[in-house]
Amino acid sequence: MATAVINSRKELKEVLQNRMAASYEDIREDQRLDEDKTYLKSYLIESDRDDFSSNIVGTDKYSVETVPTEDKGFVNLKVRNGSESTERFYLDKLDDRFWSIHTLAKSRVSDRFIEKVVFPRYTKLDFPWLSNQFLRTLGEENNFRSFSLKFEDEFGNLGNNSSSGQISGMSMRLWGGTAQEVLDKLSDDETIGSSTSLSNIGIRREVGDGEVVLEDITNQGKFTARGDSVDGHFYQLNIVKERYHELLQIIEEEYSISRGTGESSSKISGSPLTINLDREITDFEDFFDTILTSKKPFRLWGVYNKIGDDYYRVSGVDQHTGDEVNLEVSSEWIRVYLPEGSCGNVVLRLYSIIQHYFDSRAELVGIDHGIIV
Repeated sequence: MATAVINSRKELKEVLQNRMAASYEDIREDQRLDEDKTYLKSYLIESDRDDFSSNIVGTDKYSVETVPTEDKGFVNLKVRNGSESTERFYLDKLDDRFWSIHTLAKSRVSDRFIEKVVFPRYTKLDFPWLSNQFLRTLGEENNFRSFSLKFEDEFGNLGNNSSSGQISGMSMRLWGGTAQEVLDKLSDDETIGSSTSLSNIGIRREVGDGEVVLEDITNQGKFTARGDSVDGHFYQLNIVKERYHELLQIIEEEYSISRGTGESSSKISGSPLTINLDREITDFEDFFDTILTSKKPFRLWGVYNKIGDDYYRVSGVDQHTGDEVNLEVSSEWIRVYLPEGSCGNVVLRLYSIIQHYFDSRAELVGIDHGIIV
């Protein structure tokens, strides 16, 4: 759904407000998404780049033209994929660490384009990887109206669980006022509890004078909005951005590993973060062959060395920035050593991916904070 070039953030708000209100009228009764509708979608992007460049799109099929506006840090993207019609995206640089990209294109079109922007190697762009705990907190703070679970066991039979069996895959969607109660019961179930990975939550918020905003938020920071207030939508996006930024700051400022200089060269500061597993790793070689392939969503490359029967070390490279990251792995935990200057998003990506592809009950802990998220 192409729209005209938008020249300012003020003009963008007006266009998106009209689209939000119209789409809310269409689904006011059951509040469910219709895949054929063109809702407002906003993608939160973690960025280590100064600006967007069309050459980062990882395919020759895409033609991307950047159109500047009167507002600094806000540009239009005219996107064409082969013979398909031109779609427009609106990139807003929120701060030095995050972008938001808004569009009214259909999800299959916009999702595909955003992946082409983010996933090629060394783009210095990544998604915010929202853990189960992060999404659950958002749901509990608002009117928790729906959720989606998606678990895919990418590791086959590598794991061993104290329960009667390991689920190889699960996908479900639930709407209604009992969403949180049902999610709690599923998470506590002995058989499927370690496979209840949240891929999406739906919340309903009242803002201003009885205005309503409906948000569907994925674990990769995609927001689909309907309702009466685009300001309410931007407010919710900013809440997620700020909380996620706080997590990155904790990881990078309090846990990154650094070595002193000069007479203090032997002094090491910082400490590892640990992903504690409820499901044991039983085949380390296959485990590493899965996570160290450089492919999406893992985006890690590395070499591993066996130190003991239940202990391995990994020297790795984060494929979204080229930064170093090192791991120690046992059957029950993964320690992550992030060198000073490396992007902390690799820690949250690995943690979220472990929850979605291996063990949804995994927890990220730090020596000074306990459970971090």
